[in-house]
Amino acid sequence: MNEKERLVKLLKGEKTDRPPIICPGGMMNAAVTELLGDMDLNHNTELDAMVATAIKIREVVGFENYGVPFCMTCEAEPLGVTISEGDKNNEPRILEYNNSSIDEIMEEFRINPLENKRMATVITAIAKLKNDEIPVIGNITGPISTATSIVDPLRLFKMLRREPDEAYRFIEYVNDYSIEYAKEMVKAGADLIAISDPTATGEILGKKNFDKFAMPMYEKFLKVMKELSIPVIIHICGDAKTIIDSLNTLEVDALSFDSIVNMRFAKSKLNKKLMGNVSTLLLQNGPIDRIISITKNAIDSGVDIVSPACGLGMSTPIENLRAMTDYVKGSI
Repeated sequence: MNEKERLVKLLKGEKTDRPPIICPGGMMNAAVTELLGDMDLNHNTELDAMVATAIKIREVVGFENYGVPFCMTCEAEPLGVTISEGDKNNEPRILEYNNSSIDEIMEEFRINPLENKRMATVITAIAKLKNDEIPVIGNITGPISTATSIVDPLRLFKMLRREPDEAYRFIEYVNDYSIEYAKEMVKAGADLIAISDPTATGEILGKKNFDKFAMPMYEKFLKVMKELSIPVIIHICGDAKTIIDSLNTLEVDALSFDSIVNMRFAKSKLNKKLMGNVSTLLLQNGPIDRIISITKNAIDSGVDIVSPACGLGMSTPIENLRAMTDYVKGSI
């Protein structure tokens, strides 16, 4: 069973020989500083460097997938924000939000993923990475997180209370062009889509706002991907207890959770495949024997796909990540 067969079969509910071990990309980025040591070009913006980095992550670290991009700024950048493109030590990040009105933003910007330079680079990278044996994952930043990367988060959160209809229109606008971006990823050869929406937590939004503003967006996104027969993984940060019943209604192929979530509890509440949730703090700091122990515990707790619990720190040692991937593959 090759890596693509294993992951795709598992997401379809079929039996596999063991859990896959993946790090999708996007927010869950394994392009750590140690791995990028001899890279001259910026792996976040340059096509050849992006492809080479995705391949190197699998070969050196042992994750069983290719995944691009390596950040959460691609969807926000074309909307009048200022970003840092990142480097070997830092991931790309938002430096300045768009201070225009929501109506002005939606009127001014019409996003075509094939015409936007960074989105087009990601799409082309997927086409170059496409193959028969290793799954290629296209990464999408969730609509709540993208919206709060375009405008100041506090501004949007106030709108959820004071101007809910306006906030909904803006989040839906973001979701709609993200769907088009994902569709182009699929056309280019992505085998599945991973959505990371770290701002859409029960702790930040509360269950009421999560159900009102996040759930309809996920449902719309999932409907389109289902029509394309493309599996989807959704990652939610933080403690998911307050929203876990809502998540169980989604027609999603797998749910990924942060390390704070007890996966035995999640398994008892959900009828979905579960992904996660080895602590990224532990992966960064070690020790290795503890990493192995926690990885084993994740599998024993019913995790179907082993992965880091959230975004990896850039200083995470390859040796620590390799301990996790080797254990899952049975090399230890």
